[in-house]
Amino acid sequence: MTRWLPVNTRIRADLVRPGRISRSQVFLAAKIALGAGVAWAAALATHPHSEPYFAPIAVLLIVQPTVYDSVSRAVQRVIGVVLGILVALGVSRVVAPSAWSIGIIIFVGLLVGWATRLGPQGAIQVPLSALLGFVVGRLTPGYGGQRVVDTLIGAGIALVVVLLSPTAPVPETIASQAQAPLRRCGEVLRAIATGIESPWTKEQAMAWREESLTLIATTAKARRDSEAHRLNARWNARAYRELPVLERAEQALVAGDRIAAYTRSIARALVDGSDDARPMHGLSSLLTKIVSAIDAYVAWIASLNGPSDRIRLLEALRTAEDALGSTLARVQERWGSDATQWLTFGTVLAMSQRILSEATPHDEGHGGRVI
Repeated sequence: MTRWLPVNTRIRADLVRPGRISRSQVFLAAKIALGAGVAWAAALATHPHSEPYFAPIAVLLIVQPTVYDSVSRAVQRVIGVVLGILVALGVSRVVAPSAWSIGIIIFVGLLVGWATRLGPQGAIQVPLSALLGFVVGRLTPGYGGQRVVDTLIGAGIALVVVLLSPTAPVPETIASQAQAPLRRCGEVLRAIATGIESPWTKEQAMAWREESLTLIATTAKARRDSEAHRLNARWNARAYRELPVLERAEQALVAGDRIAAYTRSIARALVDGSDDARPMHGLSSLLTKIVSAIDAYVAWIASLNGPSDRIRLLEALRTAEDALGSTLARVQERWGSDATQWLTFGTVLAMSQRILSEATPHDEGHGGRVI
């Protein structure tokens, strides 16, 4: 007797309902559709009474959200198709279609694609075009030449469409994504400052440590987003005006990456010293002012050197530096020569000083600090 296992037939709603389509996706789809239609008409004009489907296919495969990606795909596809047709012509003169010849042409096509150092798009296009040219070309005279012409037409129209209507990165999006690690560091340090103001435990310190480790993923995502924006700006006339935003975003990423490392060190120090946990009003006040300095730095980064935000940053840094100095003086009296205290909680002071150094603006023209 067959026993049927119970099956959960409930399907998550988010797996079946349609996803939200963004405005940029609609714009990209419209560009591809327009380019594909124009490519078909242009290719049909060059050789009437044919079905030039490779021209719109080229548009579909080439047009990407960024100009750089589109140009790269266009070049690789054209080179891959030309090389593939040449391989097909060469092999067809020697062997007839068979299982062995198909294997040989795929083998040769892949080696040619890799030898020419094409990217994944171009490398796979060589054996694909070679296979089609080898099989279809024997039945359709002139197939190879028509395939190359259709690809050239599709690639050319795709590039025209992309260059005439390039998408530009949104400055607010660039700034927000680049500042994510800094904002997250502020959140972690604020939680620590609040926690050590009153009696705290090792479990709390472990939780702060876990939170600080999430900064690794946050900084990695911010770096990937930044690279995507830079690719979007490459060869993009509309994105030229966003170069200052990209440069400031890079500055925020560098500072965020280092401050995240310092934040993790602070959390680790508290875990190491949690056996001697007690309220630390001085360190709590210092970290609160450090967070204020980070917030002011984020605002200054976003304002592209706005005068008021610069003044706010300088004031926040001075306040934090004063707090660091007074806290250091108090702990020197309290800790004295206790090596354990200095090796654990002293790390909080050292990392705080480094965070302030990273949040301090520099005079890029003279290579010196403003403060």
